[in-house]
Amino acid sequence: MERPDAPLPQDSIERELGLAPGGDPERHPTVDSVNALLKERLTPTERICRKIAAWTGAPAALVAAIVLQVLWIAVGLATHWDPYPFVFLLTCSNVAQLVLIFVIAVAQRQSSMHDELRAEADHGALSRLLYHQQTQELLLVRLAEKIGVGTTDMAALLKTLARDAGKDEIAVK
Repeated sequence: MERPDAPLPQDSIERELGLAPGGDPERHPTVDSVNALLKERLTPTERICRKIAAWTGAPAALVAAIVLQVLWIAVGLATHWDPYPFVFLLTCSNVAQLVLIFVIAVAQRQSSMHDELRAEADHGALSRLLYHQQTQELLLVRLAEKIGVGTTDMAALLKTLARDAGKDEIAVK
């Protein structure tokens, strides 16, 4: 029976870290382009809704709506074509609002999907960074052991870091 504080063999440490001995250090997938993934998943209707929502949310659209309404009111007062209370202007505005409610809702759903894809991509990138950090720690410990530098003073810190990362304790000499 082994002592619980006895050092683990190198291949056991590598197994704990999820590293294959002699494995390819670049075995992880590349970083995905979230914008490209979203573009692949959108239907033509969803693309149109995104463009309309982007245009209607722009400052130019606000300025255009204000100018159109001011001109409409001025022409309506001058020509009595759409007299006060501007019923036709209100009807057109309500119809546009009803259509845009659904267009913006679809665009919001796509924005939410983009956020989810971004979160997944960030998680993957952080996982790869953690993998590389653990590989570097293992390499540094091996180098220190090879040149005869004592690593016992770092053992407690490495055990704490490994435990905090959700791993079992990593034993070093």
